[in-house]
Amino acid sequence: MNDFNSSNSTLIEVLLKNKKLFIIVGFSAAVLSVVFSSSTFIKPRYQSQAIVYPSNLGEYSEESPIEQMMQWFESRSIKDKMIAEFNLAEHYNINIENDKLGMYYLLMEYDKYVQVNQTKYESAEILVQDTDPQKAYEMVLSIIKHYNETVREEHKKRALEDLLTMEKQFNRTKHDLDSVSQEMKKIRKEYEIINYSSQSQEVTKGFLRTFDGASKTSVNDEDIKKLKNNLEEKGGDFIVLENRMYQILEEYKENEIDYKEALKVYDREMTYTNLISAPAVSYKKVYPVRWLIVVLSTFSSVFFALIFVMVQRKISK
Repeated sequence: MNDFNSSNSTLIEVLLKNKKLFIIVGFSAAVLSVVFSSSTFIKPRYQSQAIVYPSNLGEYSEESPIEQMMQWFESRSIKDKMIAEFNLAEHYNINIENDKLGMYYLLMEYDKYVQVNQTKYESAEILVQDTDPQKAYEMVLSIIKHYNETVREEHKKRALEDLLTMEKQFNRTKHDLDSVSQEMKKIRKEYEIINYSSQSQEVTKGFLRTFDGASKTSVNDEDIKKLKNNLEEKGGDFIVLENRMYQILEEYKENEIDYKEALKVYDREMTYTNLISAPAVSYKKVYPVRWLIVVLSTFSSVFFALIFVMVQRKISK
């Protein structure tokens, strides 16, 4: 306890005895930190931000929509599009042509100043810092634009695969329908079988002479015999083809509906974000925080001056 009181007394004594020194050191540090934290030495950075919800992503494996969205935002394809659009290599003063690690450093700078964070409300917060507030704002908009374009391209690929599959099925059914139609047309033309059921009834009536109001001499025996032979020879084939025709027509209708739906999905231009908080051009600096730099610099300078004085005092004893 006595040692503690003694240490406090010594510290107070040193502070009072050298207060002018500490005032000068603190004041000098404050002035210098104000000067060196100005825009002349440190370029101020401005921030633009937006909050978006995922939309129309669909199910993919076991990932939630926000997890899918975050992966897309972190994808190299979107980063490359941003780097190319805003010429970020030159903007960040990184030589990617002659420096083998140039792209590595460029991506590090990108990740430093362009951040996308998942919020607790299952949305994504896009933060962009730049020395130009207008550029920061435009970069936020472009990230959202490239995200929608990239996801749309991927969905277009899947939709095209589905469309081609539906088109293949549709064309195959159409081909089968044409084939059956040609076979039936051939039988109708060569064997004069139009409707098996009704023609069978007519042949039966002809043989039994049961036509209403008909006499025995009014029935054309040759035509009846010819039609009877045709029905016996090709009637079974006609029935099979006719039933097959009805089956294919049902398939054709279903495939046509599926094909039109796949075409509709492929042609649809969708967005994959719901913009909750739109970005804006902000002229409020987020870096450097000058008051914090001044406080830390002043405190550090006075603290080290105090240590220096204490050491000098101890050595002199």
